[in-house]
Amino acid sequence: MSTSPRLSSLDLNLLVALDALLRERSVTTAGRRIGLSQPAMSHALSRLRELLGDPILAREGRVMRHTALAERLAPQVRRLLGEIESTLLGHRAFVPARAQRTFRVATNDHCGAVLIPELLARIRDEAPLVELEMHAHRGEAPAHELERGELDVAVGVFLRVAPGLVCEELFQESFACIVRKGHPRVGKALTLERFLELDHVLVSAPDYGPGVVDFALAKQSLRRRVAVRVPSFLVAPALIARTDMICTVPRRIAELAARAHALRVVAPPIEIPPFAVQMARRAGADSDVALRWLRAHFVAAAQRVS
Repeated sequence: MSTSPRLSSLDLNLLVALDALLRERSVTTAGRRIGLSQPAMSHALSRLRELLGDPILAREGRVMRHTALAERLAPQVRRLLGEIESTLLGHRAFVPARAQRTFRVATNDHCGAVLIPELLARIRDEAPLVELEMHAHRGEAPAHELERGELDVAVGVFLRVAPGLVCEELFQESFACIVRKGHPRVGKALTLERFLELDHVLVSAPDYGPGVVDFALAKQSLRRRVAVRVPSFLVAPALIARTDMICTVPRRIAELAARAHALRVVAPPIEIPPFAVQMARRAGADSDVALRWLRAHFVAAAQRVS
């Protein structure tokens, strides 16, 4: 009668081999990734197939594809290896040039467009083997994911931060309006009267309530007409470029959009409070040298973009 394997009988090196196979989908390339010969890697794959009762990789024509089980296991295996590494080795010196670690970062499309390119440019030069795994997030700081180690840091605008998390400000962001070049109704300056006459695009994910512009207008007992709601700051500029609508977005997004879509950036005719972009982490993460390195690069990237 067969029995299920016990954890104490498992060779955890197989977890490293499984991660390499899932990433590379090639026995030879996976072996090269972790320093094993092709026969040794083939042997590891055979052991994994016996252990899991699944082929893991299946050939389709000239390529190897993940099985359904392998597709489900890939992110979990990557997360487990990161947790093992940070738990056992995180207190030791972190050598960026040789590090092979995956950092999991939750952020929104604003920070993804404005901050992450600068961060990536910095860490790619210093740590070419380090990988970034980006997770889409909006709303409160993802406390449970950070506490469980499923995320390393979260970057965004957090109005509430749960106990057990540490939050620091990275930079301040203001607002600007974007319109297409040659807009027939917007001159050098945008008046409040013209602002209210125009149709607006509103970025409103994750919910569909009013935006910061609506709150600012409400203080003066004013309202605008929102003609289109979109879920992303990266969708709105394409709409503005093809219409006579207007959209109010974070200033750095406006500047990026103006270069990419031939738009004009104009100052809003009302006062809209700026907001702080923050970085959240779990309190116990300070002992991990690698995470301190990552956070330092976030701070440096934020100083650069601000």
